[in-house]
Amino acid sequence: TRIGDSSVRYTLVVDEEACNSITRTDGAMSINEVGLLMKNPTGNAADRPILVAYRTFSNIVKTSDFSLIFRWTLNF
Repeated sequence: TRIGDSSVRYTLVVDEEACNSITRTDGAMSINEVGLLMKNPTGNAADRPILVAYRTFSNIVKTSDFSLIFRWTLNF
């Protein structure tokens, strides 16, 4: 969503059915990071995605009982 001449807000919804029982490499089932990639912000002939937002947080055991909503505002 455009929220100004130089700002865009992205909303990522991880709904009730998504990412349940994610198993990490250490065997634990939780989510503790999220990232936002832009497909091709520099306009290359071949898509070249880059990570534009990244956040770590305390472990969340995701179940079908709830959704997670992540919002980022990018200012240019």
